[in-house]
Amino acid sequence: MLMHVQPGVFMRRDPSGAAAPVVFDIPRSGAEYPRAFRTTAPLGDVQRSISSYVEELYAGVPLAGATWLYACFPNIFIDANRHELDIDPEALDGAWPEPLRPSEKTKAGIGLIPMVCAGTTCLYTSRLPVAEVRSRLDNYYWPYHRELSRLLGGFRAERRIALHMSCHSMPAFPAAGSPDAGKRRSDFDLGDRNGTTCGAEVTGLVEAVLRGFGYHVTRNQHFIGAECVRKHGNPESGIHSLQIEMNRSLYMDEESRMREPGLQQVRAHLTELARQLSAFADAQATARS
Repeated sequence: MLMHVQPGVFMRRDPSGAAAPVVFDIPRSGAEYPRAFRTTAPLGDVQRSISSYVEELYAGVPLAGATWLYACFPNIFIDANRHELDIDPEALDGAWPEPLRPSEKTKAGIGLIPMVCAGTTCLYTSRLPVAEVRSRLDNYYWPYHRELSRLLGGFRAERRIALHMSCHSMPAFPAAGSPDAGKRRSDFDLGDRNGTTCGAEVTGLVEAVLRGFGYHVTRNQHFIGAECVRKHGNPESGIHSLQIEMNRSLYMDEESRMREPGLQQVRAHLTELARQLSAFADAQATARS
């Protein structure tokens, strides 16, 4: 296994042998807080925004022939799974140089630059300088996405196919007030933005492998897929991007945020998923050559 690091931004692990055209990206599990991050929120509340242990659960994918890409910075600082213009203008001290596109996530305080954590805890007592937000984009967000794009584009050019699995975790139960509050979520929810970012054969393979391990798997039910798959997925050109949401109760105690014994088994299953995706992608690349 070979490791490449851009300090504070991303860590990449490559297979020691020939790499299959498969990338697993983990964009929302980083815990390296940049010095520029200043907040009045309690650390415990801030930490709850991290998708804990996802990088560990997928740590075996290089052994299965796939590439592992991990965002080191926390999503509470800047969220790599949001559009670059998904910013609340009222949160800025100054004018942005182009029209912003705040989404419902931003209106809830969890856009590109989150303004709340742990549901309701405010992160800042004043507006953020435009230069600070621009720095977060230029030094963290864009370098991560450029590396992901470079990997996928390189595989696509060389092998005529690239599979991109964007790896996330979700609470076992939706927040209070949600339409399905109180109902346990599926074990895995696969988001392909309703079939637009990933081919049906690839999504079907992931679903079949996970179902084979006994998991309850849904598609586009809890999350349809956000910016990482929207920005990079283009199945017509051979790049298939799928968001994989994993139920946290499979491997951790959500209250204490401690690992549960099931983590090792889930990790083994995800390594096998990577192995089967790598074999599929290699076979597809050979058939297209």
